[in-house]
Amino acid sequence: MENKVPYVSVVMTSYNRGHYIGQAIDSILEQECNFPFEIIIGDDCSTDNSRELLQLYKDKYPDIFVLNLHEANVGFGPNWASTCKLARGKYIAFCDDDDYYCDTHRLQSMVDYMDANPLYGLTHTNYYNLYMETGELIPNNAEDTTGTDAILGLRTGKYNICFGACMIRNELIQNHVSLDDYIRLKFPIQDWPTCMLIAPYTEFKYLNQLSYVYRKHEGSMSSPQEYETIIRKYMQEKVMNRYIHEQLGIEYDEPGDDRYRHSILLSLAYKKDDYHSAHEFAKHCDRRNRKKWFASTWLTFQLFRLAKKLKNKILDNS
Repeated sequence: MENKVPYVSVVMTSYNRGHYIGQAIDSILEQECNFPFEIIIGDDCSTDNSRELLQLYKDKYPDIFVLNLHEANVGFGPNWASTCKLARGKYIAFCDDDDYYCDTHRLQSMVDYMDANPLYGLTHTNYYNLYMETGELIPNNAEDTTGTDAILGLRTGKYNICFGACMIRNELIQNHVSLDDYIRLKFPIQDWPTCMLIAPYTEFKYLNQLSYVYRKHEGSMSSPQEYETIIRKYMQEKVMNRYIHEQLGIEYDEPGDDRYRHSILLSLAYKKDDYHSAHEFAKHCDRRNRKKWFASTWLTFQLFRLAKKLKNKILDNS
């Protein structure tokens, strides 16, 4: 693959994943392809041994690796956007720094399909969920939503896409995604806004093959366990959501967005057995939310938690 323009760019962001990133990188290097690819990694000023590992890979494979090393923490979205801007391939694939490919023909099969089917600008595969607390590896069994309204599915959360399991035509990102805005507005995530912005211009295709492993961590960025982290994350997402809706000319339901965020906070309060916080969060939730009613008094709050524990115990023993 030396001195060849890459046909695929694999983009990865990195932050303090020294324990996992080697497996992620190796799973890409093990891909069996008839085309050249590059691996572009943006490190957001890691404080563990991640940078040393990345430099070792760069030294060993100088024609494959491109490193985007930030000298200060810029945040996930800006790190991803600035790294994605470096991609030279016709297609961009992704891999999170703590996930990995589990099929050595993953890139080849996705490229073959997209080369033969130019109608599709984004393909995504099925994937395994790896539950870190138990070590269980369970197929996600994603629903095939090919041919459905992608924008509607993405807005309602019914379109299930693991972004690490995606491949996108680079021209779609170059033409329809302002990566500079991701940086300027400090987007907290990259997957949902990118899919939303390209959806009006292409079709999405689900490929029913298990080729990616997604680690599920308790208290990860996607499932934070502290109120302040959730509030900070969702305030950033609110700016992002408003921007995306403006770009697509769609009305933004800000009150509905706020009710959804308070429902997340309410669920966490139940998990923490924190009645006072639950009572406050419940005031801003949709009235159809069952937990809202049970959080009206301390007694009903505790009854709900007790019923939940009993239900889980019965299920565990069945």
